[in-house]
Formats: sequence, structure tokens, C-alpha cells
Amino acid sequence: ENRDFYFWERGTWVDELCVAIVPLPDWPIANIHAGQHDDYRDKLRDEPWDVRFSLTLPEVDPMVLASTPVARSTFSIYRDNRDLIYDKAGCTERDATATFFLHIVPVDADDLPAERGRHGFDNLDFSLWQQGGRAGGRCVAVVPLPDYPIASIRTGQYDETGRLWAVEFTLPEGE
Repeated sequence: ENRDFYFWERGTWVDELCVAIVPLPDWPIANIHAGQHDDYRDKLRDEPWDVRFSLTLPEVDPMVLASTPVARSTFSIYRDNRDLIYDKAGCTERDATATFFLHIVPVDADDLPAERGRHGFDNLDFSLWQQGGRAGGRCVAVVPLPDYPIASIRTGQYDETGRLWAVEFTLPEGE
């Protein structure tokens, strides 16, 4: 839900601070993304601010997280049926804001969607805020895998400085 507002509609100055109060809906909220933009150019101002945070994490079977991950680096990665689960306790702001890359190599390249298969793998990059969230110092993302048989997966994170971490693993018998 979009709750754009002008500061003068919901805000005030208190002891040299800008304060705005925006009521939240009554239904459960998973993530909040707040920031400031210029109405005329729809771009962030010269001194923008942008914040995202999660109020809840995706539901994950605790038995899955108690099992051995299929890969481990900055995040531990688990498989649960047709989902990949990324998990990290002690998650930092950099961990939460860096983009995840997810490259899936199919058993048969003909299974790839034409628009995503130009490089011989399916590119399903995502952000934590699209697939999960951060709460209580923990980051969790749950990413559904495609239905075609998968030979291997390459995943990790990158930001404006480059690749932060990467792992690659194969799936038994092209699951």
C-alpha cells in the first residue's frame, strides 16, 4: 500500500527535528519502505533518505534451519522442497541492503525462458525486501525455485563495490 504524504500534512517541527506521524493499517505488516522524493522529477532529493525494515520474517520450518545448509558463506542457504532459504543471524545493514544474485543452471537449457536464458542460466536476482526481511538482528529470505530440473545454483551478494560473497552447489540428479 502506498501512503505518500506531504510533510506539512502529517508533520511538525519539534526541538529542531522534523517529526511526521503516519497511521499504519490494521492488518499485519511485513515490510515498510520509507523515504523522500521530489514530486516534480520523481527522483530522490540531493540529500535523500531511504529506509526499509521488516516487522516480521517469512515463516520457515525450524527443522529446516536445524538441518545442514546446502551452502554457507555470509548467509547459510537451505533447501526446503522447491524453495531456497537464506538465513543469517547478526545481520548487518550491509547484509540486508546488498542485492542477491541467483543464477540457476538447468539440466536442459531449452527449459529456460527465452528472455532470461541468453547466458545459459536463469537470472533470478532479488533483494531481501522482495523475498524476506530483517527483524531482531536476523535476515531471512525465501525464494521459490523454478519448476524445471536444476543442475546447479550460483548465488551470493553484490553492491556498488562489487561481489561480496558467492557460492555454487549442484543439486542431486538434477532436482
